[in-house]
Amino acid sequence: MSAASTDRQIDLASSERSSDELDELVALARMIAYAKYAAEDVDLVGAMHCLGLALNEVLREIGDGPHEGLADVLFSNRTSSLN
Repeated sequence: MSAASTDRQIDLASSERSSDELDELVALARMIAYAKYAAEDVDLVGAMHCLGLALNEVLREIGDGPHEGLADVLFSNRTSSLN
């Protein structure tokens, strides 16, 4: 039995997320943002692009609304997309 096969079904179309799921997505967004900043420091253009795409997708999954601990990621993502 692989780690990917579990008994519970994952509904990707569901717009309702539990508090724990949102916390995990926020943590993931913060980790991706950190990796993106590290890639910017050493000028890894390909990595910056891929991490930017990943961050945008995680932020899309989180959706609109205030999420604790995400304000700095949202601000930096908006300013870096303007450059």
